[in-house]
Amino acid sequence: MDQFDTLFTRFDEVYPSFAFKRVDWRAQRATYRARAQRARSQDELIAVLVDLLTPLRDLHVWLVDPRGQVVPTFRPAGLANFERTRWESAMRDASYLAHSRDFGEGTVGGYAYLYIGAWKDPVSQEALDLALARMRDAPGLIIDVRANAGGTDQTALAFVSRFTTRAFAASYVEIRTDSMVKGIEMPLARTITPRGGWQFTKPVVVLSGRGGLSATESFVAAMRTLPQVTVVGDTTGGASGNPATFALGNGWQFTVPRWLEFGPDRRPIEGRGVAPHLAMTWDPANYDSTRDPLIDAAVGLLGERNGLYRIAPASSHGARVESAPGSGALR
Repeated sequence: MDQFDTLFTRFDEVYPSFAFKRVDWRAQRATYRARAQRARSQDELIAVLVDLLTPLRDLHVWLVDPRGQVVPTFRPAGLANFERTRWESAMRDASYLAHSRDFGEGTVGGYAYLYIGAWKDPVSQEALDLALARMRDAPGLIIDVRANAGGTDQTALAFVSRFTTRAFAASYVEIRTDSMVKGIEMPLARTITPRGGWQFTKPVVVLSGRGGLSATESFVAAMRTLPQVTVVGDTTGGASGNPATFALGNGWQFTVPRWLEFGPDRRPIEGRGVAPHLAMTWDPANYDSTRDPLIDAAVGLLGERNGLYRIAPASSHGARVESAPGSGALR
């Protein structure tokens, strides 16, 4: 029972979202501890722990076996709006330069295009700054983070600082600092200030979707507040917990999210995600297989912002774009 009690106690002390997710953690203990006592093997105990944690519906909660294999406790049902094969076909006409599988740049419809598939090496603050410098003279920029499942949020927010001319609160985080405190504490602000010798203030389109998680959600939430930025696509995945890893015993480990994050609008990101300004229906069957409808829509929006209307051809059906509820229209 030591493993069960270790995990339960660590969550009881650290996890910040029980009230937000309406999970009675003490009731969970009463239900699952008896099952854990009846477990006849490590595998049976792990199955009990997964059942214990599943109601949290938290993508940052998982177990790790002695071989380093991750055992998830929650699998979201949301569909992504990114198909790599289709995207690779579209990039053939974009003079795309791949720095790695998760990082590259090109030009579409006369506008700079930057693909960021993760916020981790080789994607660094320095690498992003160099890419942005190469795009300085472009009339507009598309930043594609639809398939970015996260990484280092310091890198993501440092990149945001290249697009703002003023300091602002990029997000707020609520952290459990006392195991006896069960109520909502005042969130701590994470402030961004302008960084670098110049700021990119020309029109920017950020492509987002359900595949965008964690640090990407911090990035999208901050970018969408800037006057030159339009977020297009789908709501992000809703997972922002900043997890830490702890030993479970017998070579196993487990993660515990350490904060509940709120966007600049003070709306929670966890479980809800960050909505785009313009929600675009993902219906690639209506498009030639060599085209990516979100990239085409981004080119059209940048053309509108620049008064050029240089939208890349797609199909006779066109891209259906609509305002997301409560998000306003293209500025």
